[in-house]
Amino acid sequence: MAQTKPNILLIYTGGTIGMIKDFDTGALRNFNFDELLQHIPELKLLDCTIDTVSFDEPIDSSNMNPTYWA
Repeated sequence: MAQTKPNILLIYTGGTIGMIKDFDTGALRNFNFDELLQHIPELKLLDCTIDTVSFDEPIDSSNMNPTYWA
């Protein structure tokens, strides 16, 4: 029987953890999670399938509230 790889789904809703430094300006900008494996190739060592979803309009963690939870 063939084993299937574990699946990981990363959902980026917003906030600092999904930001990278723009070295041209020094400012933080939203990270494109579609490029996750290009920026963090070590994730390939996990031997799993990684899918990502990002909100079209990220929500800053300081703005998170019960309305968004629902």
